[in-house]
Amino acid sequence: MSLVFLYSRAVMHWGFIVRQLGASAAQLAYVLPPPPTVVGSFMNPLARILGLSESLDPKAGPAGSKVMSCALLATFSAAAGLDPRSDVGVAVHAEPSRITAGIYKTGGDYERALKQPPYLAADRLLPVQAVGATSSPGGHLVLAWLVDISRLSECLGVNVEPSDLKAAAWSVYRVGSREGLASIADANVFDEDELEPIPEGGMFESILYQSEECTKPLTSITKVTLYDTNYRQRSYFTPSLGGPSGIIPLPEAASFELKSGCKATRPRGYPSLTLSYTIEPGVV
Repeated sequence: MSLVFLYSRAVMHWGFIVRQLGASAAQLAYVLPPPPTVVGSFMNPLARILGLSESLDPKAGPAGSKVMSCALLATFSAAAGLDPRSDVGVAVHAEPSRITAGIYKTGGDYERALKQPPYLAADRLLPVQAVGATSSPGGHLVLAWLVDISRLSECLGVNVEPSDLKAAAWSVYRVGSREGLASIADANVFDEDELEPIPEGGMFESILYQSEECTKPLTSITKVTLYDTNYRQRSYFTPSLGGPSGIIPLPEAASFELKSGCKATRPRGYPSLTLSYTIEPGVV
């Protein structure tokens, strides 16, 4: 096992779209990117750097591709949070913001539409899908990923070097859907020797959200529901004020207590970037 900690501070151009699982077509977006989205933000440029295909693989489960499935399998923790220095809040809103003309996405029936008059066929060819979006123009979104580079290399069948991960951390260009464009203001990669473990029952601070299973908040903060790396809904504490439909960052990092059965670590010199996680990878 060889743990590596990736960190990127992304300046959002306008926001991002990560829709809630299992909701209706008019679903809201998550107020912060869930762990799989954070992993995907790093893995997207890493796959390009390594020359890996992004083709879909039905056997890869919810991840949709072998590349992403390997990334999630090698993940110990992944989280996001608003940098208090950005002083920008995040708000979620639902509106008919996208009109999807692709029958492959919305269940349209091309063959039946051809046999009907245009005024009837339009409903089958051009269904409207209301999609929520998370707005954060100029917001500084911090992304962090703790990954077992040995396990990732073995699963992908290629040798992943720390230099590849550093290039990926600087090359993050979108969060969530293709609309979530971002520019990286700061990034870094830390190997296992540069990480500082938090003892069980110890207290730590972080600007990143933490799972309810592993932490007890010592600061008054917001609890949100996200999905984990196994695509199961879980509760997370995010260092912010607000609620599921809109949050603003705290002026400083929140304090937490680490519960038994869990671990936590942070890069030396970056005390507010602590990630907590369960003992086994792939169950963030």
